[in-house]
Amino acid sequence: MSILKKLEIGHNFSSSEKAIAQYILTNTEEVLNLSTVKLAQKTYTSPATIVRLCQKLNYKGYNDFKIDLAANLQYVLSHHENINANFPFDKKTNTSHISNTIARLYKESIDETIHIIDQEQLRKSILLLDKADVIDIYGVSGPLRMASDFQYKMFRIGKNVNIAPMVNEQLFQAALSTPKHCAILVSYSGETEEVINAAKILKNQKTPMIGITSLGENQLSQYCEYVLNLDSREQIYNKISTLGSTISIHLIFDILYTGIFSRHYEESFQTKYQTDILIDHRLKK
Repeated sequence: MSILKKLEIGHNFSSSEKAIAQYILTNTEEVLNLSTVKLAQKTYTSPATIVRLCQKLNYKGYNDFKIDLAANLQYVLSHHENINANFPFDKKTNTSHISNTIARLYKESIDETIHIIDQEQLRKSILLLDKADVIDIYGVSGPLRMASDFQYKMFRIGKNVNIAPMVNEQLFQAALSTPKHCAILVSYSGETEEVINAAKILKNQKTPMIGITSLGENQLSQYCEYVLNLDSREQIYNKISTLGSTISIHLIFDILYTGIFSRHYEESFQTKYQTDILIDHRLKK
């Protein structure tokens, strides 16, 4: 997870640390030129509190923190001319402009996903899924809706994909998993508690895992054999909706599906074709 997302989440931050984090998020470029003393003055805190915050974020000190902050800022600025993934429109935007803006955002998210995805990790993920007896998917809310479409497509080519919709059911699913299963865990932040809890159980069960998550170090990536990164321009909370990341997740699932399909092209096509014939009610009249 990027440093900006960690600051936004503020996990285990004190009230003073939250004040510092909020100031950094609002004045990122300025902070790069501030000493701990100056930043403490502006946030009505102390240099010691700033250093503790940096250490809580796993940096040795404030200077190491600023180096990573600068790198994150460069990533954001490199997309400055693109659509704002968090607020692609405002209350004055007309319908026609909204339509074109959202279409551009979708295109940008697709391009960004293809740009950042590691092709070798993707290739190995497809191989891992292909040899698995069962594929289990873990996540919450929106990602599970994307996963349902993947499940439906996989069913049509004879691949067994499980999605437990309830959190407790996902933990049972993980507990019953084996090394012959393969798990796909989806979390934009990589810190979703329910997903991490499932990952811990899956690790104990020796089930290979593929993570779909945003760029940067996070808990989920540490558990997974392979990681496929999403368009990571969205903030965690400060946004209109998960527009870009939703398209990014959907794209990755579709790439995984077509990758598996292509490995057994003729067999996959025949299975899908015969299944469609059997279930199409129009052919029964």
